[in-house]
Amino acid sequence: MTDEEKRLENLFWVRDRLEERFGPIEKDRTRSPLDTLIQTVLSQNTNDNNRDKAEESLWRTFDSYEEVADATEEEIAEAIKTAGLQHQKAKTIKGILTGLRETGGLELDYLDDLGAEETWKKLMEFDGVGKKTAAVVSLFALNKPIFPVDTHVRRVTSRLELIKSGENHHETLTELVPEEDMYQFHLHLIRHGRETCKSRKPQCKECVLLDRCPTGREKLADD
Repeated sequence: MTDEEKRLENLFWVRDRLEERFGPIEKDRTRSPLDTLIQTVLSQNTNDNNRDKAEESLWRTFDSYEEVADATEEEIAEAIKTAGLQHQKAKTIKGILTGLRETGGLELDYLDDLGAEETWKKLMEFDGVGKKTAAVVSLFALNKPIFPVDTHVRRVTSRLELIKSGENHHETLTELVPEEDMYQFHLHLIRHGRETCKSRKPQCKECVLLDRCPTGREKLADD
């Protein structure tokens, strides 16, 4: 077995163990691509609870994206302040909606006919929309196979040595993970990173992935 074959075998093993641990996840198909983009902007550098409160407040304050687009950045920031970094996020949201309205309408359906990488890059043309946000919208809302990488995904896959030193996490995971597995595997990695493979105090003894985690086995050997 080559090194690449071994890596793929380990990745599929991790995928299967996490599914056994957390169970299958049905894809949420209730949100439009624009809804997903705005929600993901709100989620930056905060937790899900604060993001959800900010989103609820946004729609208590405004009745439509047209109203949000017409509002000032200060008005948007006040509505979403529970998400933190509200002035930065308000600027991003205002810029997205203004840009969309200038080029056609307040929706992202024009991305449907583009390829995955082109869609990802198009989304990153909006100021304040980075690689992870663009990847989340591409995968979750537009069904484009781009693997989103946040701090949890980066940490877990690095500790498992699924990603080699110097490799780009986005590019490598997009290449390695089968398209049909991306949505669930991404969410499972995040949950595992939050609950077990924590940044400062990883719970290695309780980890379902310990058998194939060089970092965890080394840590326990040193304890």
